[in-house]
Amino acid sequence: MKRFLLPAFCAVMLLTGCGGMKLTKTMMKVILKGSMKIPENTVAQDYDGKIDVPYVDKASPSQMLDIFYAPDDVRKDAVLVDFHGGFYVAGQKEGNRAFASAFLKEGFDVVLVSYRLNEGKLDVSDELADCAAAADYVTLHAEELGLNKDHMFVTGDSAGGHLALYIAEGAQDHSLPVHPEHFMPLGAMLNCPAYDFAAYSDAEMYAESFKEWFLGPKYKDKEWMKSMSPRTHLGSYNGPLFVSTCTNDFIRGESMKIKADCEAVGRSLTFVDIESEDKKVSHVHNVTSIDLPESQQVNAAMVDFMISCLK
Repeated sequence: MKRFLLPAFCAVMLLTGCGGMKLTKTMMKVILKGSMKIPENTVAQDYDGKIDVPYVDKASPSQMLDIFYAPDDVRKDAVLVDFHGGFYVAGQKEGNRAFASAFLKEGFDVVLVSYRLNEGKLDVSDELADCAAAADYVTLHAEELGLNKDHMFVTGDSAGGHLALYIAEGAQDHSLPVHPEHFMPLGAMLNCPAYDFAAYSDAEMYAESFKEWFLGPKYKDKEWMKSMSPRTHLGSYNGPLFVSTCTNDFIRGESMKIKADCEAVGRSLTFVDIESEDKKVSHVHNVTSIDLPESQQVNAAMVDFMISCLK
């Protein structure tokens, strides 16, 4: 399954970084066009589930979640809550259904969350508010949904990694500007995550109009950007943490920052860094191409991580 046009994206990143060209909204729209198509066989559809469950009152089509249940014979009575990526302006929960199947077959129930996208009108605080509301919804309605609220994990890829870590931080520290009130994950797992959000507004490789489009209208407010950055609040989360990246991850540096920050304060981290020159093994490969051996390696490590947290 190809959800991102990764070769094109990486080419643009190289151009902007090495040739002085600034990344614009028009360029990114060309890259994203057609790259979020949902394959006909989404794999997870073979499992029992509930589709398009609204998690807020008067929900928009973007404020929905899907719940898939693991088969009874392997079910571990634990839940993986997933926030998709898409550069804050694209993506939807359906794009992560194949990824969900990798955990359903291992016995984990999976909740896939869609949230409102930026597009220059909203911003990451709105996306975080949706994610917090979704996490609280599955917690408060766990019994009627057939989920175990005490055995929940959170995961996200790319921009979704930012959302997942921030939600995990806010679950433990309600002083964060956006936080869930009831959700408490046993662990957080980030795949090729965005992390140092506060630095994005200063990135010279992005045109100003592009920054406003994908960061939102408050991107020039340095203190606000810092308050929305998972890096700012890493110390707020002291639960188990898993991070994966790879050689061809164009934002590998973000994962390395997490690793360095954890090492600096002596906190434990399960870190998976896949070394491969295969261009298919690139940004969020374990989400978009689950059949690659390297993707299976990452997802198996995620399963092991969750099992260790359940013991």
